[in-house]
Amino acid sequence: MYRHKWVKGIENRAEGEKLPVNYLYFEIYNEEEGKITYKNSWITNYSINAENVRGIAECDRAQWKIEHEHNNELKHHGYNLKHNFGHGENHANEVFCMLNLLAFLFHGIQGLADEDYRRGRSFLGRKDDFFWALRYETARYPHEIWHDLFLTVSGNVPDG
Repeated sequence: MYRHKWVKGIENRAEGEKLPVNYLYFEIYNEEEGKITYKNSWITNYSINAENVRGIAECDRAQWKIEHEHNNELKHHGYNLKHNFGHGENHANEVFCMLNLLAFLFHGIQGLADEDYRRGRSFLGRKDDFFWALRYETARYPHEIWHDLFLTVSGNVPDG
């Protein structure tokens, strides 16, 4: 069951120019378990009413979920992107962060388009285990083509 509460026109500044905002509280209550399984609240400039409250809450929840899952992936599943990542001189942190994001993008594309890549990933399960296997293989043996590298990582030996 979805439950929401909202308040319109809250002034969000104690001093200076007042900026009216709308506050939305949203929760999902699981009747079978007898408990709240999700809850969150937002401040927005969207006009909230009975017709659009659920849509606004679902859009905000989807945005939060995307950001949370991608950030979790980048921090804990092989990309090692930390909050203090790359404290260096002359924009090193921005460069390293962009390289990580590019790797994340290309791994997503490979996961959609490359059967050998998917086979290697599914063989090893966790993404960080897959990355370690790639590091090990590329440091140990030169592979002339991606196909051979991914075959080896997936537990097969390439021909030749």
